[in-house]
Amino acid sequence: MTHLLSLRHSGQLPFSIIQVIPGTVMGISELVTTASQAYAQMDRMSKALLFNEEKPQYAFGFVHLNDCAAVHINSLDEVKVPEKDIPDWFVAASTTPEGMEGKDVWREVGYAVERTLGKEVESGLFTVGRENMPVNMPYRVDSTLTERMLLGGAKFRSLEDCVREVGECYRGLIEQEKGTQA
Repeated sequence: MTHLLSLRHSGQLPFSIIQVIPGTVMGISELVTTASQAYAQMDRMSKALLFNEEKPQYAFGFVHLNDCAAVHINSLDEVKVPEKDIPDWFVAASTTPEGMEGKDVWREVGYAVERTLGKEVESGLFTVGRENMPVNMPYRVDSTLTERMLLGGAKFRSLEDCVREVGECYRGLIEQEKGTQA
């Protein structure tokens, strides 16, 4: 990485280098057609929160699949990112609320899962892992530069939004499978 940065700063490249540093990418691919595929490809943070699965080892941050794609695509826009304004890297991860510790963010998402997917929790489809936070819960991630330059000032979706969407997609696949079996 330092070699690329020194090359870029030398001003001798006939092209630009844009470096994107994403957090854990969260979301279910549109190519996934079954609940078992969705579960197999699900990120560890969603599994820990929705299924109380194995505690994730590391969490730099998190980014919704579509937000991450938008950052990569928009970083190639020479109008949004003129050569002279290219930073060393763009952070593609939702900004952690200032003054809030990672464990508090994690627990809030656990409570949100219980509120928004309550029927699924009651039925046993989901088992909330509110205390199953990553070993290294995210330090404060600041992606305001990325949001300003590449997302037109829009904010990255929150951990709560990401996990809820993953849960809703998974539930939809389960319901679809039950409907085809009936």
